[in-house]
Amino acid sequence: MRVVLSGGGSGGHIYPALAIAQGLMKEEPSAELLYIGTQHGLERDLVPRAAVPFRTIHARGLMVRGVTGKVAGAISAAQGLREALTILREFRPDVVVGTGGYVSGPVGLAASWLKVPLIIQEQNAWPGLTNRELAKRAYAVFVPYEEARAYFPRGSHVIVAGNPFTVPARPLTRSQARQALGLSEHLRVLMATGGSQGAEAINALMLRLMPRCQDDPHIGVLWATGQRYYDQVTQELHRRFPDGWDAERLRVEPYFYQIQDMYQASDLYLGRAGAMTLTDCQAFGLPAVLIPSPHVSEDHQTKNARAIERRGAGVVLAESEALDRADEILALLRDIERCREMARAMGALFDGTALDRMVHTIIEAARQRRRNWR
Repeated sequence: MRVVLSGGGSGGHIYPALAIAQGLMKEEPSAELLYIGTQHGLERDLVPRAAVPFRTIHARGLMVRGVTGKVAGAISAAQGLREALTILREFRPDVVVGTGGYVSGPVGLAASWLKVPLIIQEQNAWPGLTNRELAKRAYAVFVPYEEARAYFPRGSHVIVAGNPFTVPARPLTRSQARQALGLSEHLRVLMATGGSQGAEAINALMLRLMPRCQDDPHIGVLWATGQRYYDQVTQELHRRFPDGWDAERLRVEPYFYQIQDMYQASDLYLGRAGAMTLTDCQAFGLPAVLIPSPHVSEDHQTKNARAIERRGAGVVLAESEALDRADEILALLRDIERCREMARAMGALFDGTALDRMVHTIIEAARQRRRNWR
């Protein structure tokens, strides 16, 4: 069985594809995989590290301002489609899996033209443009929330399943996770992050919260500032706390390299509402205060966050109001019973069968194509 995977630009598109790749190799060890991405996306670094063969095509966004940008986008799309057709003809896949991002557009269209079954995996409550456009050509479209179904064209084969999640190699109890991080079991721990790049608004909010956290010996903080903000944030912290802060309770890092340990050690998540972040919160039953990024396409993080809030698993704050509601965040952290109820609601959203269902659908589509070509 040969499978092409494609998705790029951000980790939110790449990590689901890599989880699917891992699931396929576990179920079908003899499967041949190929990942198609771009030379400038994050996939260029992440995919080779996962030991998945990788090739690139040209791709860029079409939703840009100005005639020059639109013309350049159209030329790139045409070039990318030609390159995708060439790669698919050479590799001869039995099925193509697209997880979104600009690159999956030409790859998905090439699959349709060559009559190769296309599986789409959408991560968000509001589907991206590429996946919406390809949906009617797809063998199946996987979405994480029922709300997403309405945005696809009538006749699309939409299946509601959670985002694919890779189970940690070493699942920990909260006590074990705290011990691994050198934190007391008796703390109420707030985990804060603006994603891999960090977020200025999240960091500003955490700077406002830190004096209150420092003064309360029952609160712990795990804060990832993002690499580009780390020096700036730590300089400001040293200015505000010339005698230092309690490093046994308040940990400030540029990036969480062992992020699953952080989720397992925490009582409340504070940060953005990216699809895969929310999947992690669901998998570990971690309630969330969500501050959606206002800078993402079609405001999809707000739609993700509202889907969580409607189910009682999180609280949504607009970025513009977050600083004024800092005290509410700490009040929620201290409210053990409410956090427990939200944690149950968050954990109930996790679909532990999602990856297996996707893998089996991919295998079924590949086998069906082979039968049809006999």
